[in-house]
Amino acid sequence: MPSVLITGGAKRLGHGLCIEFAKKGWNVAFCYNNSAAESENTLIELKDFDIKVIKFKCDVTNLNEIQTGFENCFQNFGVPDVMINNAGVYPTIKKINEIDDSLWKHVIDSNLSSQFYTSKVYSTFVKESGRIVNIGSLGGHEIWKGRIPYNVSKAGVIQLTRALARELAPKISVNCICPGEIQLEEKGPDETWSLPNDRIPMGRSAYVDDIFDGIYFFSTASKYITGQDLIIDGGYHLAR
Repeated sequence: MPSVLITGGAKRLGHGLCIEFAKKGWNVAFCYNNSAAESENTLIELKDFDIKVIKFKCDVTNLNEIQTGFENCFQNFGVPDVMINNAGVYPTIKKINEIDDSLWKHVIDSNLSSQFYTSKVYSTFVKESGRIVNIGSLGGHEIWKGRIPYNVSKAGVIQLTRALARELAPKISVNCICPGEIQLEEKGPDETWSLPNDRIPMGRSAYVDDIFDGIYFFSTASKYITGQDLIIDGGYHLAR
């Protein structure tokens, strides 16, 4: 039975990905940091499936914590076939003079450094074959007003994907998904807005299963496919 590790799997997109992989019969491991209550709810949902499930607390901006958390997880779960780098933050809009050092560091560490750290540790445990799928953003391709740290961090994820793909080949394939707007039950602090459907050629924002389809492709297709960056936004970037 194939297995997957999803960072930030307790809520929002990560929670949805856990459920979608479980529906496919995959064993699921996920980590969380500040979402203990949500992690319990996700665990309960996953136990409805006939799969192996494990969760663990891990701050993915802390390399030592990743090393310990992954090692303990893999001892009980096994080294997963696929790791999904999903954990990240989407901060509120800030003008450049409102972006202090702590905010900048928090966003870069959460969205970019974390994916380097987890990939580094995961690669040391993979013996023969593995896959990494990074979650970037359409914001890594575009410049959104008031979102300098976010845009820069997600652009970094795209370039990190390419660098890791070359560094870790042929043992591990590394690819990236860049979603546009996603319809989630739980919205973030700055997600009260929504794109009008007439601005998206496909007529709606993405659902979790739309994003999952891209992730599942990279998780199961030929490992010869590596270093790729797939935008999933219903064609929004084509209509700008």
